[in-house]
Amino acid sequence: MSVSVIEAKDLSKTYEAGRTEVQAVRDVSMTINKGEFTAIVGPSGSGKTTLLNLFGGLDTATSGSLSVVNLDISTLSKRQRADMRLYYLGFVFQAYNLVPVLTARENVEFVLELQGVGDERSDRAGEVLEELGLTEFADRRPNELSGGQQQRVAVARAIASRPRLVLADEPTANLDGENAEILLTMMRRLNTEHDITFVFSTHDPRVVAYAQRVITLVDGCVDKDEIKNAGSC
Repeated sequence: MSVSVIEAKDLSKTYEAGRTEVQAVRDVSMTINKGEFTAIVGPSGSGKTTLLNLFGGLDTATSGSLSVVNLDISTLSKRQRADMRLYYLGFVFQAYNLVPVLTARENVEFVLELQGVGDERSDRAGEVLEELGLTEFADRRPNELSGGQQQRVAVARAIASRPRLVLADEPTANLDGENAEILLTMMRRLNTEHDITFVFSTHDPRVVAYAQRVITLVDGCVDKDEIKNAGSC
């Protein structure tokens, strides 16, 4: 039996731009189940990042309902949404968002420290860095790492807390072909071996090639929702 991680019903988000209202997301309904590897695609301005921000509790919907990891987002306070992100979600951003004064290991440990993980914090960080091929770079700061290595550290940080869901906003946008391939292969393996649900916002065909499900947004609406063949990458 499938277990849902995200359930959206008639979800909409409207912004005010001066005297004009901009509807970034329009009546979006979808269910994303545990273990899915889903890409949300569409042209710039189609609502991809807004939708991911709604899923992550970084923004609030104007109307509709949204449940993430069985929590009704609309009923959560700002602090409760922060706790949801800390304990249940992982984030990977286009700009990496690593803490520049911390080493790779310390960046990964930081989230675990916020969670209250004690003596095992260092061991867990080391295990995740090893799994992503980063052991030899553990004591380097972000400015001593390549873009591909920084993004892998960001993934390590996202999964170290053992989240149910990872939200990735254009994670390959700043990577060349080789590094994008390395990152996507690792994320797909984490999805398969650890049953972590991944949802991407992307316009990158390399991400789409790896996705099992592709949801296309046009003008804030779901235009297509396609399940790819089991034999896909």
